[in-house]
Amino acid sequence: MPNCFSFVLSARDINLRVSADLTLREARDLFYKLHGFPVDGGISASKWSPFGCRDLKVYLPNFEWRRKAIPFHDLHHIIGEYEFSPTGEYQVAAWEFAAGKYPNVFTTLFCIPLVSIGALWIPKKQFYAFLRGRRSNTLYQSYSYNELLDRTVGDLRKEILPEGSISPTCQDFYEYSKIVFLSALVAVTPFMLLFVIYLGAK
Repeated sequence: MPNCFSFVLSARDINLRVSADLTLREARDLFYKLHGFPVDGGISASKWSPFGCRDLKVYLPNFEWRRKAIPFHDLHHIIGEYEFSPTGEYQVAAWEFAAGKYPNVFTTLFCIPLVSIGALWIPKKQFYAFLRGRRSNTLYQSYSYNELLDRTVGDLRKEILPEGSISPTCQDFYEYSKIVFLSALVAVTPFMLLFVIYLGAK
């Protein structure tokens, strides 16, 4: 597949550095501690807050599908060197959608709006995360979480991530456009339905 453009996206478009010599257990525990997360990442909590403003927070039930996905999702942050932050979440979502399927439809629907938000907020980094994902594999399939924790960060990077710089192809731009469009459609659909209901009630 020919390159559409001559520029090359590199590791400089990643925004975090994690030592390759750490085990995933060590890296995970370190990041949970640094970000004030519970030692289990919050999977045992009955509820969680996806967003909030100062003392005002919105809480949602900690559904079983989220409990199963979060441990692997957090390892993707560490292996891919994406921050535990809103921008890091946008990037991981783009990477995961490009790299393979989510564990279930609920995780898919919950995460897909993040792709279009990231495309607007951090366009270059979001596109690079998608490119890496197209050449990567996720941990959601065929991996035992407890066994992964004893492996090093560097070992898993070699196994699931591409090496070196990446030159985007025309197919990459096409696939990215499709996922961003689908993401935006999913994001605005609830608001469109509410608007239709509002008009019908007038």
